[in-house]
Amino acid sequence: MARKNKPIEVNLKDVSDSPETYELWDGKKYIGTIRKDGDRYLSFVESNDTPFKSVKLDDAINELLMQYNLHNH
Repeated sequence: MARKNKPIEVNLKDVSDSPETYELWDGKKYIGTIRKDGDRYLSFVESNDTPFKSVKLDDAINELLMQYNLHNH
């Protein structure tokens, strides 16, 4: 039997302007950090030092959410 999808609230917090740095949170749980590096965005998952590279901020957010869902559910 398949589980029903449960909606979650995700918050993107702007941490710094120079360089652009954001934190992604699932309620009170930290998911990861996104930092702008030149014309790309680097996504760092909470337990990983190797970043995922994205061209758009939306793609970086989606990458963090995919990694979060893969490792935590």
